[in-house]
Amino acid sequence: MVVGPNGHGKTSLIEAAVYAQVFRSFRGAADRELTRFGSDGFWIETRALPHGGRAAPEVGAAPTNGTRTVSIGYDVRTRAKRVTVDGVEPAAMGGAIGLVRAVVLSPADVALVAGGPKTRRRYLDVLLALTVVGYVGALARYRRALAQRARARAPEAGAFENVLAESGALIVAARRAWADRWSAGYGEQAVAMGERGESRLAYVPRTEGGADALRRALEHSRSRDRELGQTTVGPHRDELRLTLDGRALRTYGSAGQQRTAALALRLLEAATLREAGAGGGVGGVGGAEPLMCLDDAFAELDTERCARLGALIERWSGQGAQILAAVPRAADVPDAVASLPRWRVCDGRIEGA
Repeated sequence: MVVGPNGHGKTSLIEAAVYAQVFRSFRGAADRELTRFGSDGFWIETRALPHGGRAAPEVGAAPTNGTRTVSIGYDVRTRAKRVTVDGVEPAAMGGAIGLVRAVVLSPADVALVAGGPKTRRRYLDVLLALTVVGYVGALARYRRALAQRARARAPEAGAFENVLAESGALIVAARRAWADRWSAGYGEQAVAMGERGESRLAYVPRTEGGADALRRALEHSRSRDRELGQTTVGPHRDELRLTLDGRALRTYGSAGQQRTAALALRLLEAATLREAGAGGGVGGVGGAEPLMCLDDAFAELDTERCARLGALIERWSGQGAQILAAVPRAADVPDAVASLPRWRVCDGRIEGA
């Protein structure tokens, strides 16, 4: 547990701890914004050791105990980012994601519920990039073709629609499979956090029917899309719908209900990463428990929800998960967190308690 006043670097510590998961800020901040004022860049090194020591896929020469060393360097002047795994630069950055697995719980997570569909799509895309083989590639192809179609002149726009249809269908299928697998689990996690209503999660695509249906929809919308300067059909327009007793949580949920739903989504994220880890996952670090990071996670929670989250933390710790909690006051957290080894942070420096 790291204790310190606001503005002294607690969130920056968590940012550094989880950056190697997908090589970007968990808050969505640009790399330049993560760099200390006056510095030329940043450098992070993370070592991931799976439970059971199962070896990961070959990127470099992995140690026999399964430990992987992931290093990231960023240069402010050139905006260049270099990633190495065990000292070797992978052929593509996407091949190195998921070697570090982490979940961050924060009061800002309420945006997952109260925010627009784009926020929930990003949640899905990051999670599936970490757990579904081939998802990163499909997403990259889709985004490139999406940008190219928007810029293309009338005769050329159709040339990108086949890529959009094929890659888009893969994205939709992966998202739907995840939602179907974890729909009941979402309700269970909401109950675990104290929700008494019926919590439901569903993936709602704009276009049903796979690649052929998406290809026809793109062709049908081509003229209108050209006038608007954007593509109006496809998985970049889909929604992850969250309801409570049949009503949209984003519209009708109270602040407490939205916060509970956001926690349920993060707990579902941890369960997904844990299940993928048991099977080797995208990064291949088999059996690894995700690092659980609590960035002032107890703020804005009532006493009951604090106690429930504390009980879950105690269970995670008992299952071998590492816990990294950052709080402004140690007195405000449950016993399961207060009993963790303690450090203080002051002006960006970590000190013993």
